[in-house]
Amino acid sequence: KPRIKGDRGLWGLYLALLATSILFIFSATSTLAYRGESLYAPFTSHLKHIILSVLAAWGCSRLSRPIIRPLGLLFFALTLLAVILTPFIGTETNEAKRTLFSVQPSEFFKLGLIFLASVVLSVRDRSKLNQRFYLFCALTAIGGVFVLKESLSMGLIIIAFILGIGFVLMGFSKSLLLVGGVGAGLIALLLAGLLLLPDSIIMQNSSTARWKGRIEDFTTKSDSSKFVINEDNFQEQHARIAIARSNGTGVFPGNSFERDILPEAYSDFIYAIIIEETGLLGMIWVPLLYILLFFKLSRWATRSQRSSQRIILLGVGLMYTTQAIIHMCVVTGISPNTGQTLPLISRGGSSLLATSMAIGVCIAITRHIRQEEYERAQRESSVPTSMGPTFGESPLQKI
Repeated sequence: KPRIKGDRGLWGLYLALLATSILFIFSATSTLAYRGESLYAPFTSHLKHIILSVLAAWGCSRLSRPIIRPLGLLFFALTLLAVILTPFIGTETNEAKRTLFSVQPSEFFKLGLIFLASVVLSVRDRSKLNQRFYLFCALTAIGGVFVLKESLSMGLIIIAFILGIGFVLMGFSKSLLLVGGVGAGLIALLLAGLLLLPDSIIMQNSSTARWKGRIEDFTTKSDSSKFVINEDNFQEQHARIAIARSNGTGVFPGNSFERDILPEAYSDFIYAIIIEETGLLGMIWVPLLYILLFFKLSRWATRSQRSSQRIILLGVGLMYTTQAIIHMCVVTGISPNTGQTLPLISRGGSSLLATSMAIGVCIAITRHIRQEEYERAQRESSVPTSMGPTFGESPLQKI
């Protein structure tokens, strides 16, 4: 019996993203190094998070198939409880309560939703899928309300994930169109409320006021305002300056100028620093890694015979690829500032750990798929045929 391992290609893409993070976080944390007591303290802290995340990914890649389902349900329950408690006893970060005991629960809640979808939406009877989808949306909404309250962009990513996984499983069904219509109506109502409510009602320096300022700046900007830098568009404008300074060829890693000006150069705007330092090469390299990761997970999903495995693989691809696209759209000025990090590249312990755990589970599933393919081929090769001996490649040789 051969020793069956997880997909090495997934390991390679995962380590390539981490290597990209190590290279550019060292450059982008110059402001943290300047304010701190040690020059290398911000980088070594990030390196510790990466080592811990790699160990978590390796541990998750060793999970056996029977334990993933109950462990995933327990994980969702714990993350749901954490996001509910965060607005009440959490620590305030960037004018919003997003951390609980130095951990950002919303990052782990996204992985919990993928586990929940794999349990609730994996049904053999397709006639029950619509009812299960409503149940999944209801359970998601319980925690999504608390996430949306403190991070509108995170809530939008969760909504996009629900619609994406629903479309993959059901197509344009009535239940998906109903949920999509309700979601679009709520988003439109929320945006209208942000734009129409007077400033006297919206609390100053709150997350609501911050989002109203971002949307107004994005929707009402004119040609002349593109050249004006103020408090509301400071980060977005300097991100565009960083992209313009690359001149297509880049200024070489470590020579960025905007890293000393952008307040969130190492997290929310890391893609701008990558483009500034490497030019077109970095601009293409980063999206290419996420595209390859998405198609790699999709390919494995088509090979799986189990719907729960397919949902996890597609869910991880949809969730984190969507987040990466939103980050890159913000940096390039296509969408308003959302404060979303670049998965596996931006600095942040919670995001790195949660995403690494998701990749580790996917690698474990690829090992399970290969194991099932081997056992299936072994059964087929042991079945006698009435056609006599055959020549050529056996099913076991194909694996």
